[in-house]
Amino acid sequence: MLTFNGLTFAKNDAEFVGSLFTKGKTCHGFYKRMKNGVRLFDMQKELQAFIVDRPGDAASRFIVTASLSDKKPFYMFSTCQHTEKWLNIFGMSNTGVNDAINLSLN
Repeated sequence: MLTFNGLTFAKNDAEFVGSLFTKGKTCHGFYKRMKNGVRLFDMQKELQAFIVDRPGDAASRFIVTASLSDKKPFYMFSTCQHTEKWLNIFGMSNTGVNDAINLSLN
């Protein structure tokens, strides 16, 4: 399981189904760790966001809106309002978002 900003994401179907029977722990979607971050999917396994995590880079952790285009991941340069609301970060400061990322990835 991965928890980001109070939202829980399952690694696979078994974790997701298990969360349905745990009080207060129902998953918000799925996640998949990648070389440079974490892909976040909704409950229908559609790509919604990407948490960028590049060690050694000054601005190494941030979130972008993501989707599939011609069956390949497409990453925007920032988040759109829909993604921010989906992740409960709408109106949150950059420092707040960075703190939420650090808590979830560390």
